[in-house]
This record gives sequence, C-alpha cells and structure tokens, in this order.
Amino acid sequence: MKAGIDRIIPMLSTAEGSWTQHLQRMDEALAEGNASAAVRAWRQAYAAALGSPGWVGLVEVAAASLRIGAIPGFARASEARARETYWTALFRARQQGSLNGVLDAAEAFGAIGDRSMVEQCIRIAESLAALNADAGTTDRVRDLAARLAERYLAPREREAV
Repeated sequence: MKAGIDRIIPMLSTAEGSWTQHLQRMDEALAEGNASAAVRAWRQAYAAALGSPGWVGLVEVAAASLRIGAIPGFARASEARARETYWTALFRARQQGSLNGVLDAAEAFGAIGDRSMVEQCIRIAESLAALNADAGTTDRVRDLAARLAERYLAPREREAV
C-alpha cells in the first residue's frame, strides 16, 4: 500500500459512523431536552464529518450547531462553532474545486449574517469558474453571485444610506 493511502484509510475508519447518524441522535436529544447528550452527539458528528473527505458533512454539521443554539446559554458558542465549521467546509470545497460547495458555504455564511465571508465565497466561486474555462459555468456563477449579493450584501448597502 502507498504511504498516501495509508494515511487516508485510518482517518476514514476512525469515525464511529456517519455524521448523519450522530445528527439524528443530536436532534433526538434536543427534542428530549437533554443538552449534554445533544452536544456530545454534535461533537461526534463533527469528528465524523472531519474524518470524511468531502465538504457536505461539514455544512450539515455546521447547520446542526445552530440548532444547538436553541438551548439556553448556547447561542453564542453554537454560532461561533457553525461559522468555524462553515469555514472548514469552504476550504475543502475550494481545494476540491467544488462550485456547489463554495456556493453552499456562501449561502450558509449569508444566513448567519457574515457578509464578508459571502463576498469571499463569491470571489472564490468566480475564480473556480474562470479556471473551469466554461462559459456556461461562468455565467451560472455570475447569476448566482448576483443573487447572493442581492440577498446578503444589498441590505448592508441600504443600511449605510
């Protein structure tokens, strides 16, 4: 076995299971009002998503962090953790050349009010589209970027007026 593969396989096998299973347990614990079990399940989901090679799990786990914010006293920490996890998802998506991942991250950052990260995501998406050198992709990204800017960046411009 090659050295690069040796490093990947243990990382994938150390997760106790899919992040989805852990998120289901987290949601069950939230429904039962069991904050400690919810946080524990979220941490396991986070570890499983980090151990997986893609960005999708990280986006889902970040969104789940925001659900933990409904527990009294957890709002600030859960939003900070979601922001950090969305950032990690963005980084992975960019490394993998995934426009969908970058645009999903932009949507997520917009939903939590992080306008500067929406702008950064738009720039990354535009550069990925340019690397793709496909006019259709470039047009799609330009259209999506305009919608993201209208939804999340235009309110700031209106507030400044």
